Amino acid sequence: MKKYLIVIMAVFIITMAGIVIATNIFETKNDIGESVFSFETLKATFKVDKKKIAEQRKTGEDTGNPAGVFLVDVDTSYVNDESGESGKSVSEYSDTEFFHASVLTEKDIKTREEYGLTKEKITELCAENAGFYCYETMEESLHQLYAEILYATTERLSEVPLCTREQKELDYAYRCVMNDHPEIYTVSGYTCVLHSANNTPVKIVYTAKYTMTEHEEVAAKRQIDAYTKQFLSGIRKDASDYDKVKYTYEYLIDHTEYVLDSKENQNICSVMLYNQSVCLGYAKSMQYLLRQLNVKSTVVEGLATGGEPHAWNMVHIHNAYYFVDVTWGDSSYGAADSVFTQGMNYDYLNITSDELAKSHIIDNVVPIPRCVEIADNYYVREGLYFDRINPSVLSAVFKEAFKKGEQHVTIKCSSDAVFQEMKDYLLEEQKIFDYMSEGTESISYGENPDMFTLTFLIK
Repeated sequence: MKKYLIVIMAVFIITMAGIVIATNIFETKNDIGESVFSFETLKATFKVDKKKIAEQRKTGEDTGNPAGVFLVDVDTSYVNDESGESGKSVSEYSDTEFFHASVLTEKDIKTREEYGLTKEKITELCAENAGFYCYETMEESLHQLYAEILYATTERLSEVPLCTREQKELDYAYRCVMNDHPEIYTVSGYTCVLHSANNTPVKIVYTAKYTMTEHEEVAAKRQIDAYTKQFLSGIRKDASDYDKVKYTYEYLIDHTEYVLDSKENQNICSVMLYNQSVCLGYAKSMQYLLRQLNVKSTVVEGLATGGEPHAWNMVHIHNAYYFVDVTWGDSSYGAADSVFTQGMNYDYLNITSDELAKSHIIDNVVPIPRCVEIADNYYVREGLYFDRINPSVLSAVFKEAFKKGEQHVTIKCSSDAVFQEMKDYLLEEQKIFDYMSEGTESISYGENPDMFTLTFLIK
């Protein structure tokens, strides 16, 4: 009797993504981001006074300024606030390392101290954030600014004078804070007032934009804590870092559905409150949960196939870096009608830079190292990785899958050459039927040429 192969090509190649890669000084209105005015454009075309700013914030009047950047001209060579105090240059303060770029008035200093933003608090926050990827990778001279933004944001402070006068520095440090802190889930961006003297910026005043009231934030935190408790109950405390990453990957996929217009989909609330999200929600949740397991990870931003903004993770386990894309592992994302979407896709669990580059482009706020190790790649760790055709290992793989009652078997090849040889052996020579149940007459399979994987339905 003739046997048949049912070919389903490139099942796991995904082309869509959902993320707002914000410049963080504005709120976008769709899932893939919007362009906004540059700082230079705003400086040239939009100037208002303090009274006008206050009116805008109070009434919510549409000013045609989506970026939330307000410019205030000061017609002197130094800053004057409403009390008439003169601004001091950084050299006039003994702790010059804590005022490296801006000119702050005595009132500014007092405001910061009343908020609790002291030298001691900044030092404390810098120590607490040591080890977080963006903090460690960003310019060391901006660590203080990072700490100030973090404190002002988490404490819900308004109009905080910062230690920089450069909006680009503020934007950079803000993005670093947000990429390091997935537990900040109530912030959608910020507004800032740029003070200038003789057309030269001298001071920035910062206020975060919040999507929830404090009461709503507390309620959300209770649900997040409950989700996290349930998550932690399923993993042993002595599990290896590889097992922790794999468990988190599987848990998120099992408990989350990819929905483009899901609620709060740029943060962990979408996953932990509503069980629906897009790529940034997946990535931030992966980062948040791994942190509960003491595994280092960070969110990586960039583009996916087709040029769509996208986000995924980089993890650090066993002294090596790997990329993880939970979104692309979720069967609810991508080819929804495929017979292969009944399970999850492991092609993007702990992969190298070369593998990632076939479908992703990194465009991150801080540099990302090359990931070259394969020891903790999913297929390597699970015994599904082939650097040559090995009939006895193939037989063991299929027998184990049948024993466990699995729906399909996926194997990964070490190179394109091995991938083509494996296809010829299993498909052209029809050796695949040697590993199937007796009486099997047709087989459905899929392939991902980018990742050198073949998937066979066995049920």
